[in-house]
Amino acid sequence: MYAATALAILGVAVGIAFRYRVLLPIVGVLLVASVVFSLARGFDFLDTALTVLLAQTILQGSYFLGLLIRAIFTAVQRMRSAL
Repeated sequence: MYAATALAILGVAVGIAFRYRVLLPIVGVLLVASVVFSLARGFDFLDTALTVLLAQTILQGSYFLGLLIRAIFTAVQRMRSAL
């Protein structure tokens, strides 16, 4: 639960602050960390695959939300400066 929340906060923060190039290394590190975590816990192949899939989905979904927040904020700022 805490790890999922931390991933979601990380994804939103990266989406708001950075571009796509920063997401790629984070996705790679998360992939390795998920596999290491799963092997340390003794998960079988299916459980490992689901762990990786869930972690990547949370991170990338929240990254997309961060991008939306940044786009909305930028649009509002442009509208205010145009008025």
